[in-house]
Amino acid sequence: MMLININSIFKDAILEENVNTLEKILSSSDTRIELIEEFSKHYDIDMLIKIIPKFKSKGLISNIEEYCDLILNRNIKKKSSDSFKSSVIRYVHKQNIEENKIKHLKENTFEKKKVS
Repeated sequence: MMLININSIFKDAILEENVNTLEKILSSSDTRIELIEEFSKHYDIDMLIKIIPKFKSKGLISNIEEYCDLILNRNIKKKSSDSFKSSVIRYVHKQNIEENKIKHLKENTFEKKKVS
């Protein structure tokens, strides 16, 4: 029994732009989205997107384009969530602060007490 690493064959076919091999792999594979996702982790997915229009099967073209769009959107969300920094916005109503000083607080409460 011989084991075949389909990920490496898929990667090599994309890098060599071998359309026939790619179409055979993607049309017969149950895990095409995993293959594409694994490739996108290490290489630019645009390499695959450029090769897709050369496929013979129009249905396969539309499926692979949808998968690529899905993976691109996932990657964009991951990158944007990594760079997100939380912040707090505080609005200060200065007139309200001044009115509260006059109504509720007296100036002598802010004075330092003298230590004897």
